[in-house]
Amino acid sequence: MREKWLALCLKSIILFVLIIGTVLLSAVPKASGTSGPAKQAKQSSIPPTDLLENMSPGWNLGNTLDAVPTEGSWNNPPVREHTFDDIRDAGFKSVRIPVTWDSHIGSAPGYPIDTAWMNRVEEVTDWALEREFYVVLNIHHDSWLWISRMGNSQQETLDKLGKVWKQIAERFKNKSERLLFEIVNEPTGMSAYQMNLLNREMLNTIRSTGVKNSQRLVIVGGLEDNKDELLHSFEPPDDDRIVLTYHYYSPWDYVSNWWGRTTWGSMAEISEMEQDIRPVYEKFVKKGYPVIIGEYGTLGANENHSKRLYHNTFVRLAHKYQMIPMWWDNGNDQFDRTVRQWRDPVVKDIVIQAGRGVPNAIIKPADLFIKKGQSISDQTVDIQLNGNTLTGIYQKSAQLKEGSDYTVGNAGKTVSIKASCLAKLMNGSEQPGAKAQLTFTFHKGASQVMDIILYDDPKLEKSEFTISQSAISGDLKIPASLNGTKLATVKGVVDSTGRPVLEEVWSWTPYLNYDEDFYEKDGDLYLRERVLKYLKSDSTFTFELWPKGVETVVKVKVTP
Repeated sequence: MREKWLALCLKSIILFVLIIGTVLLSAVPKASGTSGPAKQAKQSSIPPTDLLENMSPGWNLGNTLDAVPTEGSWNNPPVREHTFDDIRDAGFKSVRIPVTWDSHIGSAPGYPIDTAWMNRVEEVTDWALEREFYVVLNIHHDSWLWISRMGNSQQETLDKLGKVWKQIAERFKNKSERLLFEIVNEPTGMSAYQMNLLNREMLNTIRSTGVKNSQRLVIVGGLEDNKDELLHSFEPPDDDRIVLTYHYYSPWDYVSNWWGRTTWGSMAEISEMEQDIRPVYEKFVKKGYPVIIGEYGTLGANENHSKRLYHNTFVRLAHKYQMIPMWWDNGNDQFDRTVRQWRDPVVKDIVIQAGRGVPNAIIKPADLFIKKGQSISDQTVDIQLNGNTLTGIYQKSAQLKEGSDYTVGNAGKTVSIKASCLAKLMNGSEQPGAKAQLTFTFHKGASQVMDIILYDDPKLEKSEFTISQSAISGDLKIPASLNGTKLATVKGVVDSTGRPVLEEVWSWTPYLNYDEDFYEKDGDLYLRERVLKYLKSDSTFTFELWPKGVETVVKVKVTP
């Protein structure tokens, strides 16, 4: 009896070991082929769904520690500790801290990192970790400042980068497992073979420092953090504690407001976005690799409805395909860190909710323009419900009354705001500008805000300017009264030929590029100095504005 009992116990133990082994092996991520990584870490990888829950949505502390040559060199003040309180309170779960090390690295052979800079990076990283964020720390613009020499100076570059990463890894090796290392941001100037080699070498360097770095999640990607490179030329290092990454700024002309494109959101465009994202899921996420989309977002002065739709669609798709989206914020477009306010709270709320997997309703239009002097009529608002139900419309704290102020139709997909309600909100004002703001609330997801704007034709202080090609200095300021309109885009043509003023750069379009070529500041319009220097003869610039169809024209005469 005793022998039989021992035999049964032995069989049970063997069966238990086999079951546990099977479970542990199933948790290991597999490479793009059929076999998994050969190198086994002491603990299994975090499943992608767990990392998604812990890190989504994420936010980038852009143009700060990554500024060249150092923090504060670009458009942001040095980061303050309370910034992380603001980001946490907004609802973000992870923070990516881009760092450019170049101007703080000493000479060969040791390439020592300046102690004060290392201390500063650690201080900022600790602020984020203390607030329970998952934190991504990387090597950022060094990618083009010197790592791009990898193509011609492979061993020298690997040696320098290895010694830099050795110092970073040593300094941070005892930090929480919530700290992730990202080997390099948007690497360029090398072949795919060299990129894969660089990933392996730096991963080995980080692992060699031991302590928590032997198990720390390390982020690796393909050339330029490009999705197609990730899919077709990237080879995952032989390590089961890696996270893959790519960036998403597509379509570039819309995201950046280049070449006259200011809107997005057709069914074909939405389908194209899903076709971009799904292959990464199929090739990597399904096989157990966590994936972080390290940067995304619009960079220009996009039309409000399409900007909301774009962010909602992208973050929802990222969540659907179990990837962690980290919103790029350079300090100009998203969060004003000086006054501690979100420039577009609606888009921020959309990103937060979608990043948690909560669907958002989207209204169109987001800006309701009413022409001064014209009679007010009922206005229709279309609602993309996405499974939501409208619960109310508010003007500040006052709730509009269904029936007398508005009606709902098409199974809740349209709202008709009555002329009498709009007239009451306008309150007889004849001064152009935003007159009221309506907030549409839903049973889940972000509330949607619509500005009611009284507008008139824009007026320029002068519409003709003369510049001397031998004395161009600075941007051209065009004093204006926009009268409630909003700048959309600008096109410029040479009067004598009708060809684009930037034909040497963009031969196919007369449209200029937001921020690079034109901008609006304090209600005035500007053409950048670089555009003026391209002008060889008299040219005409058409400033297109919102609402669509409104424009104003500026003539620029050129003298020697």
